[in-house]
Amino acid sequence: TLAQNSLPHERLEGPTLPEYIVGFRGANAEQAIREEVPRGENVQRWTRMVTTQWFAGLSARITATDFAALMVRNFPSACPGSKVTVPIALTVSGRPAAQVRADCPLLRQTNRPETFIMLIVSGETDLMVRQVAFRSVPTAEDIEWADAVLGGTVWCKAGEVEPPCDRVD
Repeated sequence: TLAQNSLPHERLEGPTLPEYIVGFRGANAEQAIREEVPRGENVQRWTRMVTTQWFAGLSARITATDFAALMVRNFPSACPGSKVTVPIALTVSGRPAAQVRADCPLLRQTNRPETFIMLIVSGETDLMVRQVAFRSVPTAEDIEWADAVLGGTVWCKAGEVEPPCDRVD
């Protein structure tokens, strides 16, 4: 699993999502990704998705805020009429972090609206991302849920297995 593969590395952990399944997982020595979707959905056909990523050594080359800006820079050309927030600087578990939101009224690839809220955390050496995405225009309740998922995210040091960093899925 991502957590088992990444225990020697820094990582992000968050609230348990019992109604979600891992739809995709991949890892190598330089990066890892885990995509979670509601039960009954998959990574091709989903209504909500929580994605957690890890990038080895990236925090030495780019800040969380600059990474957020980079991720959304081309979003308006990929989705005409989209709205992207300015990255907000914050901290997660004492580490520098940033959060950004992008709203696409109609994504060409799916012919549906899509919104994502991305939390980027600069670890001691690695950069980690946790993102909540919606394939619809999110309601106030959706945004409240996303805020709880991202707000409950913690940074875990390499090898740390004490709560809340003891989760292994």
